[in-house]
Amino acid sequence: MLKIILVAFLAFLVQYSFKVLLTLDVHKRTYNHRPGPCRKIEGVVNGSEDITISYEKNLAFITSGLVFLHSESSKTENNGEMFVYDLSQRTYKAERIPVKNLEDSEFLPHGISHWVLKDGTVRLFVVVHSKDFKHSIVILDYDEKNRVLNHVRTIRDDKFVRPNDVLATGENSFFVSNDGGCHSNIGNILEIATGFHKGSLVHYDGKNSHYLLENTATNGIILSNDKKTLYVSFIYEETIGVFDWNVGKQEIREVSKIETLTACDNFHVDEDDNLWSACHPVLKDAAKHLGNHKNKDLHSPTQVLRFKFSEDRKFAEIVEVFSDEGRFTSAGAVATSFDNGKQMLIGTVFRDVTHCDINISLDF
Repeated sequence: MLKIILVAFLAFLVQYSFKVLLTLDVHKRTYNHRPGPCRKIEGVVNGSEDITISYEKNLAFITSGLVFLHSESSKTENNGEMFVYDLSQRTYKAERIPVKNLEDSEFLPHGISHWVLKDGTVRLFVVVHSKDFKHSIVILDYDEKNRVLNHVRTIRDDKFVRPNDVLATGENSFFVSNDGGCHSNIGNILEIATGFHKGSLVHYDGKNSHYLLENTATNGIILSNDKKTLYVSFIYEETIGVFDWNVGKQEIREVSKIETLTACDNFHVDEDDNLWSACHPVLKDAAKHLGNHKNKDLHSPTQVLRFKFSEDRKFAEIVEVFSDEGRFTSAGAVATSFDNGKQMLIGTVFRDVTHCDINISLDF
């Protein structure tokens, strides 16, 4: 009996070790290629973790100054900032936009989404952390004339456990993805190592919140252009979930899961309803970079993928648009296309923004 138990334990240990090695992508490497000329945008230096594009205004809004997991407040050196980038001109310069009447002094933004109000105002929804890693969703209206963001409302909820991304579904409603349930680095490592994730997907209807998914690690979230299909990144599973979104019942129904073999971060949907994502193809390098992002010698590879879904949304044609070993674009977190697919922006977790021309056809 003892031998049987020992063999079973060794078999489990081998299987578990192999699974961890695959999760960390120890068997992968990245090759560099670009779809056209790429250059850096001036102004953003402390991260560009998420970007949302208002095609109506031809503007990109960028979050900067992410705090990744809990650390001592005194050691948090980041300054949270918001930037706007005019897509109609090739200035290659992002402009910092101040946030007015904010009730909290600590503003460290993460995920971002937007909703256009009936009067044409762009309303931003932003995941915000404090230096001691407390969380909220902050709603801001963009004053285009004065080029400032006016604070509208700050929302806190017990279900916003560790928010990563936010997705507007109305003037005051939104989804929130929780990428885990632990606030500490050790707890996060244990969640990843054991596979027992305590994250979730939450919908807030303007007054109340409820769970749509539980006990999973959700990351990037976005809706199709008709607001009927929800895409969810399960970053540690290396899959993208495709769901029907019933806004009336506030329910989701799984349609399919797309295997990506890479850790996709945030999402963007272009004018043709294609899904875009910046991904972390080598998770062990991403972990090293995120754990010590001030070290300029630590890089994390970036991969940009575009997904064109079949009519039934059960399959997707995946094209790798951009790939970099991390020396030029490190730890890409979001990729957004514009100009009818002729240009794109790539935001990074802790560094700058890359602006690329797309001079090749992505359709086959």
